[in-house]
Amino acid sequence: MMENIFVKYLSKQVKKKEAKVFEPGPVITISRQYGCYATEIARKLAEKITEISNNPWDYITKEILEESAKNLGTGKHEISHIFGANEKTFLSDLMVSFSTKTYKSDSLIKKTIQSVVRTYSEQGNCVIVGRAGCIIAKNIKKSIHIRLTAPLNYRVKIIKDRFKLSDKVARSKVLETDKKRQNFMKFFKGDLPDDEIFDLILNREKMSCDEMIETIKRFAEVRALI
Repeated sequence: MMENIFVKYLSKQVKKKEAKVFEPGPVITISRQYGCYATEIARKLAEKITEISNNPWDYITKEILEESAKNLGTGKHEISHIFGANEKTFLSDLMVSFSTKTYKSDSLIKKTIQSVVRTYSEQGNCVIVGRAGCIIAKNIKKSIHIRLTAPLNYRVKIIKDRFKLSDKVARSKVLETDKKRQNFMKFFKGDLPDDEIFDLILNREKMSCDEMIETIKRFAEVRALI
């Protein structure tokens, strides 16, 4: 499934380059705090936009990890640490580089992820969940960038119920993951504040999935993305 999606996007790229004018996008990115799950929203949003537009839309999540690993000639488990901002220390990085032929530096992994996300963004007609898509696609004119947030207690309850954890463990997991995601994003955005990145910030506690999907769809229509 993943391979077919990426091949399709590469095919789109060739066709667009053959056209007289190539305009990147349209693309919608969804960033989220830990506990504010977005995959279902992205899937249903892509389906709804497909229904009302002349072009099919896809939602992109795990494909970025899989395609990045494929481009690097390594396994997903070898690069997944980057998304959690668990970067190798210099010493461990050096030791691993001598111990395996599939070794890839963190810098190369990040550049590859950036290239894959950029490709999906430029080909357009897609909703990208996470993976710093909001930064990588920021300069694409036909793009909107959504942020899902919620109060800490709400997110702790979501994680507690989902993974059957105690309140204390769930809270620790949320705070730790928030910090890791912030570190991952910082590599791409530096100290750029959120209000310079996101077009729309939605409260996951206050809105249902259907309400958020409809809000994003209407916003995309106003911005002439669909």
